This record gives sequence, C-alpha cells and structure tokens, in this order.
Amino acid sequence: MFLTQAYWPAGKFDFRLGLIGSLIAWAAFTLMIAIGLVVTSRRWASDNVPFITGRNLFSIIYQQYRFIIDGPCLIKEGYALYSDGLFEIPRTFRPGQVILCKPELIEELKNACRTVVSPEPWIDQLLQISHVMPGYFPKGGGGLLLRRLRQELYGGRTLEFKGDECSVGCFDFAYSIVARSGSFALVGERLARDEEYLGAVKEHILGMIVTTRVQFLVPDVLKRYIGGFISRLATMCTRWNMHSSRKILLKHFDARAAEYEFDMSRDLVDEKQTNRESSEKPVEIFRWLYESSVLRQRWSYSEVIGEMLLLQFAFIYTTAYGLYGALAELAQRPEYIPALREEVEATILQMGITVAAYDKMVLLDSFLKECQRLHPPAAISAHRVCVKAVPLSNGESYLTSITNVAIIPDHGNGLGVVLKPGTHVGVPSGWIQRSSKAYTDPEVFDGFRFARSAAAGASGTKLVDLSPDYLVFGMDVHACPGRWMASSLMKLVLAHLVLNFDVLPGLTPGPLTGSLSFEEFYVPNFGLKMRLRRRV
Repeated sequence: MFLTQAYWPAGKFDFRLGLIGSLIAWAAFTLMIAIGLVVTSRRWASDNVPFITGRNLFSIIYQQYRFIIDGPCLIKEGYALYSDGLFEIPRTFRPGQVILCKPELIEELKNACRTVVSPEPWIDQLLQISHVMPGYFPKGGGGLLLRRLRQELYGGRTLEFKGDECSVGCFDFAYSIVARSGSFALVGERLARDEEYLGAVKEHILGMIVTTRVQFLVPDVLKRYIGGFISRLATMCTRWNMHSSRKILLKHFDARAAEYEFDMSRDLVDEKQTNRESSEKPVEIFRWLYESSVLRQRWSYSEVIGEMLLLQFAFIYTTAYGLYGALAELAQRPEYIPALREEVEATILQMGITVAAYDKMVLLDSFLKECQRLHPPAAISAHRVCVKAVPLSNGESYLTSITNVAIIPDHGNGLGVVLKPGTHVGVPSGWIQRSSKAYTDPEVFDGFRFARSAAAGASGTKLVDLSPDYLVFGMDVHACPGRWMASSLMKLVLAHLVLNFDVLPGLTPGPLTGSLSFEEFYVPNFGLKMRLRRRV
C-alpha cells in the first residue's frame, strides 16, 4: 500500500499519520467510485421502472455487486416481485438491464422493429468486441454434415478408459466433443483434428468469458487506453490465456486462407465454392465467409476473423453447456436410459443415421428440451438494446398495478414507462421456464414431459420450437439460427452414449452450476464427473 509521507516541522516522518492519510485517501477514492456508480445508474435508469431493492446509494451498490456474482438469483427475486410487469437492475458504468416479465410487454419486444430495439449492440457490448476481439464490424439439409460428425465422434479420443471403465468431467467431455465437431463445420476436417488448434479454441472461449466480465467493471472512457492491459490482467491467474490462444488461432486462420488462395489459383474454386450434398468434404464456414466476403470486398479479412471468433463462442460454448446439462441429468437419472436406448436403436434400424431419423426420436428430443428448460446457459434471453426511446403501451396499466414505484411525470407521452436509448432489455427466460404459470410441477425434472404433450396434440414441443414459455433460443426473427445444428449434435452425442456405454452410479455429488455466476450467465460445475463403462 502506498503510504502518504507526513512530516512534522522537524522533518521527521510520522508513520501513523502517513497510514491514516493513506486510509483516508483510499476511502475518499472508494467513495468517489461508489458515488460515480450511483450517479451513472440513476442517470441511465428509465423513468418509472423499479429497481429490486430501491434506488438509494447502498441499494444500488448492493444490486450491482449481486448482479456480478449472483445474477440469476437476483433476477429470480425481481421476477417474484414483478412477474406482472418489469424491473431494472443497475449495472456498473453502463445502462441498466431492464427485465420484461409481463407477457404483453414481452410480445411488444418480440414485435418491435430492429430500428427501435436491436440485438447487434448487445452482442458487441456482451463480448466487448472492440476491446478484446479484433475486426468485428457487422454490416447489416445437413445429412452429410451429420454423418461426418458421427465419424468424428467415433474417431475422436475424448474418453480415456482404464479397462472397460472411465471417469470423465461432464463439462470437459461436452466441451471437447462440441469443440471438435463445431470446428469441423467452421474450419474443416484437418483443423478439427489438430490438438493445438482445438486447445486454443477452448482456451480462447473461456478466457474471453472471464475477460469480458472484468471489462464491464471499467468505464468505457478508460477502455480505449487500458482495455488490452485489463484483458491480460483478467486471465493472469487462470489457465485460459486468451491472447496466446488467439495467436495460435490466427496462425491457423492465416494458413487456411493461404490454402484457399492456392486452391483458387489452380481453378478449383468452381468445384469447392458451394456446399453440395454430393461432396464428401463440405465447404467449411470459414471458406464460405472468405470467398463470399473478402474476395468480393464485402468485409475485410480482419472482419471475417472477428466473425469466426464470434461464431466459435456463440456455437461451441452454448451448445457445450446444453450438452453438459443433459449429461449430468442422464448420470443422475439412469432410469431414463432403457427407454432412450430402445428408441434410438429402433429408429436407426429403420431410418439409418440421418437428420430425419434424429427428428423422429421424440423421447430423446423431450429429454434434451427438459434439460434445457431447467439448465439454460443464462437466466436472460431475447436480448435487445434500445436504439431510440421506447414507450411501452402497457406502461400505464402496469404502473397502476404496483404500489412501490413513485410515479414520475410522463412528460406528455401519456404512457408512464419510456425506455431510454441505450437501455438493455431482456426476458427472464430462466425463471419463466420454472414458472407454475407455464408448467405443472416446474421444479421437478420430467424427461418425457414434452413427449407426452406432443402425444396429446400440443404444438411447440420440439427442442428447436419457440414459444412464450420456452425461450432458450430467443424469440421471433432474432432467435438462434444455429439451433437445428445444436439440436442434431446434442442428439447425436446422447444417442452414441446410450448405444455404446452404460452410465454407472457414482456421479460426483454437487450442483450443476458453480458457486459464482457472471451476471445472468451460469457457470458450470467443472468438478462434476460421470462414470461410463463400455457395453459388451
């Protein structure tokens, strides 16, 4: 600690006075930061939208702290208080996070034009792209792929057996499988088998998650000067060195781009430019982006690299988390395995390894959807950022239904609730999916819940379906476009698992989520392990 030197007239240093001066200086600095947080939170807050525990200095600091380390539980408290309206969570040095709970308000968000509320600014701010990722500036079938992914699953060395049994971390297993399979689609077969590349992919994604959360604690005005230093500092005490892993990724990306140029110089572009089902090696996404964007001068090369890093995060981590939840539930509930195994065997025998076959696996689909319902990667979905002021047509009726919000003058708009430009808006999907309004016994795991609903003629029961009470993949036109591939991959892995292995009792005890969270995002329990035995 820096000690302020204090001198008596005789010129002698008084250590006690120096210590007191240092403590006062640090206290004053801390108080200034706290006041800055409160002032900015109040300035950015939307009129008439309540905070969970109030708007005084200590309440705002408390909510900001809770949101950083225990966001899902704070959102749960807000949803319990304002399930028929909306609420706001103040955030550090940023506009607040408004949570829409009332179905009519959610419907308004769903139908809003992207010129009014847009997901693109949220993506940039979520990943802090301009500070931790280079060059991302957005400018506004599958049968063959499934067969090749199955071959990769059989050929990959993800499990290490001692005899006929092995113990594997649920998240590590899911993460490795999805990283390899996702890389096959993103960059092709050779890099999907390159252990250096795969290690860099996994390290970069987890390092980016840690780095972006730390970046949120720094004012934007300082990030342009110290953003790079903060990125290195954030992962200094972890095994996820995002910057060294990025160098490895860029090395491989550059090599692949050179190969594309060489192929085209040999007049092979016509043969490989389109992803035909007849080809045994479909064109990877990186090649498609390079040919359709860089060569046609739509994006720069650095923009394509930024897009690749974004796609890796968006597909690999979120799919791995969904698969992780399914593996953990399967290990805890082996009673589901016989029915799942019977369905998989019968369907493959009849239809082979095809997308249509996996679409017919109703029980497997239902099991995965129930896992996603209870274990989403985040407590908020359908993220948007207000591009301009957004009046809520349900605002006036909402304000009359609550009693703990001071009515602020509506400045003549007659609506009462107006979301300010820059406000982040989302839906508490993690808790809507656990609500008794939407589900019977919502806290109870029922793997075949959706299969029974489908048999009864209900709609929206498939894993990839969108509905107001199932929002893992978002909603409307901005819903996740990769959910079909993620669904097929998770089904493929679980089907492979139940066909070829027995899940043994002895799952490492513990919750599926870690002791901390990053704002609304759940952190997996990295210590959760399952035991497998090869089937004879």
